Parts: sequence; C-alpha cells; structure tokens
Amino acid sequence: MKKLAKKLLCFTAVLALSVSLFTGCTPKNERTLFEYAGQEVKFQEAHIYARIMQYQTEEQYGAYFGDDMWKMQAGTDTSGNAITMQESVKDGVINQLKQVKVLVAHADDYDVKLTKSEKSELEDNVDSLVKTDIGKKVMKDTEADKDAIMNLYREITLANKVMQAIIEDANVTVSDEEAKTATVYKLVFTTKKTDSKTGKEKDMSDSEKKGQLKKAQSALSALKAGEGASSVANKFGVSDASGEESYTKGKSELGSKFEEAASKLGTNDISGIVQTDDAYVIIKMINPNDTDAMAANKQTLLQEKQQEAYEKVYKKWTKDADKEWDDEKSVNQKLWDEVEFTYKATTAASTTENSSTTAEDGSSAATTESSK
Repeated sequence: MKKLAKKLLCFTAVLALSVSLFTGCTPKNERTLFEYAGQEVKFQEAHIYARIMQYQTEEQYGAYFGDDMWKMQAGTDTSGNAITMQESVKDGVINQLKQVKVLVAHADDYDVKLTKSEKSELEDNVDSLVKTDIGKKVMKDTEADKDAIMNLYREITLANKVMQAIIEDANVTVSDEEAKTATVYKLVFTTKKTDSKTGKEKDMSDSEKKGQLKKAQSALSALKAGEGASSVANKFGVSDASGEESYTKGKSELGSKFEEAASKLGTNDISGIVQTDDAYVIIKMINPNDTDAMAANKQTLLQEKQQEAYEKVYKKWTKDADKEWDDEKSVNQKLWDEVEFTYKATTAASTTENSSTTAEDGSSAATTESSK
C-alpha cells in the first residue's frame, strides 16, 4: 500500500511539472497587472510602489490615525462610492504608473534622457533607501532586489523630466492683468444643510431660508452701523465659507454673481445682500487691487496653466487608451487584491490572514518592530 502511495505521489508530481511546462506558468511577480496605451505593468513593480507608499504613509500618519487607518474612509470614487485609505492609495498607484509608463514611452519625442549626474544621484538614493527599515520591508514583502527598485525610480524620474519638457515647450505666461487680485471679507448665510439620514447636502426649506435672509439683513445693518466684519460674523453665526478671501477673476469660491457684486465696490465699501445659488452673502471690500496677494496668485495661475498645457498633450496621447480603460476590468483584480495593508501601532506588523500571500501584506510604524 505504501509503495502504491509513493508511486501515486511521484505520478502527481510529474503530471504537475508537465502541466506547468506546457502552460508556461509565469511567476506572480512577472505577471501582467494591467496594460495601458500599449505599455505593460508587471505585478512586482506595482507592488513595490504600493509598499513604499504604504510605509511612508504609516510613518507619517500612523500614530495619528491608529490601527484602523487603512480601513478609514478617504473620500469617494468616480461613482460617488466611499473608498478606504487602502483603496485610495492603491488606486493612486495604478493611476501614477499609467502616467509614468506613457511619459517614459514618449521620452524620445522631447529628446529626454537621464544625465550622468542624475543616474549617480538615483543610485545613491536607492542605496540609501534599501538600507532603511522601509526599504528592507519593501524588499522582503515584494521579493524585489535593488535593481527592481532602481528601475522603478529611474522610470519615475524620467517621467518627471518628460512632464517638465512638455511644460517648457508650452511656454505659458501669466500677465499682471490676469493675476489682478481682489481681497474681500465675506459673510455667508448658507441656504444649504446636511441631511441627517443620508449625510448629503440639500436645500433648506423656504421658512429656513427666510430665517437666513433675516439674519443677513440684521448683519448688514450692524456693518453699516460701524461694527467690524469679524465681530458681526461671530455674532450671527455665519457659514464656514465666511471670512477673508483673495481671488483673481473667475476664481472666487462663491462664483460669478459674487464677483460681479464685488467688482462694483471700492476700498471699505459694503455690498447689499447678494443672493447666490447657495447663500445670502454680504461683501466688505478690503482691497480691489491687492498687489501683495497678486504675486502669490500669479504663481498659482501659472501652475494651473502649465498643468492644462501638460494635460492637453498627455490626453492626446491617451485618448484611445482611455476609451478602452475600465478601472475594474482593465486591472487583474484577483492579483491586485493580494496586496493588503495592515497596521498595528504597537507591533507594526506586516501580516496577512492567508499564509500563501504573506509577501503581499504589510504595515509598519517608525518606532516599533516588524513581525510576520
């Protein structure tokens, strides 16, 4: 009976080996996680990026958020569904790698290469990383060597250079007129409220709106009687949107109706009650041409224009790819689900519930030890 069992085990092993040879079984780290715009991303490089992001986030925020940090809600997806911090980071990794791969593929379009000094600096940076606790845990969890980490950092650096080349080629500027800045103090009596059942914002009832309008009228009278704007704001319990704001044309938080009313005011002038889509607003003009605030806003506008110039080129490259892309179907979700983040403030354990995926789970804290 024992001889028969041994023969069966041998036969099973041979059969398994034969199947793997014929099917060309690919190691997990070399399997394709997704393809985008003709570029392929392997599981390991995405895993490396994810673990680096995980451990850096834990080091920075772990003590503040605690053990459940990766399960905390961190916003919503494109469909409005709540997502956790883990999902947010992992989605960010996918989106950034998509961008990196496309930019690297177009490096020759702008004759972009890494210089000798940049390569040397990269080598030094990666050498330093792999000696840190974070680097060691990343290498252990992902089964990556220094060359794999180096390749990821090399592509990220090259992608950033391509992005800068696109921006420089666009040569965008911002004039003083575009950056002209008004500084106001605004008192906002909102006509919106949060639904206690759904947590979503909704319109106030007509009677509630009348109450807000009455408060705004009383506040206006107080301002015109000489009371300070901040004092009046405190007295009447205005919205969080109230306070001082500096803005350039078309950039105010409260929109075009607000800007139109403000544009008619001189220094220290007070508007009437301005009805916007979401509030009753009173404006006190502090400075209709704030040159100090203009300098900062000019830089912000320049960055916005540069981003627009970059996105125009990038979207041209990825127009067809975006039509085919699906956040769920385009990524090997079964493979990607193996990357889980866990965090223990006291143990900093890189753990997994399934021993077969130990290398895919991890967490850390800067002041504690790692364990498996």
